[in-house]
Amino acid sequence: MLNKYFNYFFSIKSALILLSLYAVSIALATFIENDYGTIAARAIIFNSWWMELIHIFLCVIFIYNIFQYRLYHVKKIPILFLHLSFIFIIIGAGITRYISEEGVMRIREGSLNNQFISSNQFLEFKIHNGSQQYSGQKELLLSSLTNNKFSIPVKFNNQKISIDYIDFIHDPTNELIIDDGAGGKELLELIIPSSAGGMQSEYVFKYENKEIQGLDVGFSIKETVDLNIYQEDSVFYFLSKHDVEFMKMSNQSKGVLLKNIKHPFSNKTLYTILGKNLVFKNYFPHAALREKPSSIKNDDAKLDLLKVKVSVLDQDTIIDLYGSRGVVASKEYFEFANLFFSFSYGSRIRSLPFAIFLKDFQLSRYPGSDSPSSFASEIQVLDGDKKFDYRIFMNNVLNYKGYRFFQSSYDQDEKGTILSVNKDKLGTGVTYFGYLSLLLSVISVLNSRYSRINILSRKNNI
Repeated sequence: MLNKYFNYFFSIKSALILLSLYAVSIALATFIENDYGTIAARAIIFNSWWMELIHIFLCVIFIYNIFQYRLYHVKKIPILFLHLSFIFIIIGAGITRYISEEGVMRIREGSLNNQFISSNQFLEFKIHNGSQQYSGQKELLLSSLTNNKFSIPVKFNNQKISIDYIDFIHDPTNELIIDDGAGGKELLELIIPSSAGGMQSEYVFKYENKEIQGLDVGFSIKETVDLNIYQEDSVFYFLSKHDVEFMKMSNQSKGVLLKNIKHPFSNKTLYTILGKNLVFKNYFPHAALREKPSSIKNDDAKLDLLKVKVSVLDQDTIIDLYGSRGVVASKEYFEFANLFFSFSYGSRIRSLPFAIFLKDFQLSRYPGSDSPSSFASEIQVLDGDKKFDYRIFMNNVLNYKGYRFFQSSYDQDEKGTILSVNKDKLGTGVTYFGYLSLLLSVISVLNSRYSRINILSRKNNI
């Protein structure tokens, strides 16, 4: 009975079932990527444990059937090549997944660079007490659709420390919560132009300051800032270290308010400081803010929010970390439980064994249009005493020392290039061998005297 199930599990029928499941999963991943972004598709489908299990089972089944049906005989060469093609393509994909490196490289005209930013994201942390230090990291693949929970135990200087996942919010935006009771804090709501067009709200709590469009805006703080808003007898005023232009929306009257002088801060008035516009919209005596996703689909151009809890003995604190794929992680420093911590979430910087100098970035447009038709990078590779020129464009890839550089994008001022970087020589070679084996399978089917096609052909000739 056991042998019966064993033979069924390793049969071609099982392989066909797994291949069908594989095809459905890839199709599903396409819809997930379209609706929720690439990271969500990777987390749910491509990098899932069950997808790895499918790959392993398929590989084992193909290897088992090679020996079970003695496909290494001359008469069965076409089928052998077909099995080998699947085996090598799967192994190549595994090597690419676990060994390869990929990322993006930015270079400005007249500058050189020997580093690129990884596509993978990491939680990195350091702990020290003034004399000893502990460093750690964990690669993360977080999405709004998956269970992202993790826990990292650390033993440092005979102290048990735990780093635990709390929440992940992609493309976070503030959601206002108004509390009519005694909860919450005093809060100002300001309206500013949005980078995507239209207007957006910015919030400032009392006794705090916040950078808004490059302006340092405070609410009843003691420091001198670009704009300090405060309240006296239920009336709002402001002080600014810059002259402030204003325009009242009711009658379109305009003027200039001098710096370092107290002025009323009114609703329905457009204030302009150093070319930056803002409008006073609301004051809330009891309010709070919480983060929520700004859209369903994750935007790689925006920072995500990772909340982690750091526990030391019976004490804990929650840390907010902002990061995104392709963005170098900024570090958060803090002191807690008599220890010093450094945390970051995002991509890492990888170094190359050579440098690339951007001589010229070239962009061509369609006649009579601002739409780019093609763009290319005239670069020079510098590797010790060795140097050579090269032109990277859409279908012309730089392949050097196992690294492949593709023309990906460019800076908005057209003075810099963005290259995609990939290091996967072994994985690519194994995968290409699998494609070659697949081609040989087709050729051998057409040419082998033992193939079904040729056998039927000979019978028809007779």
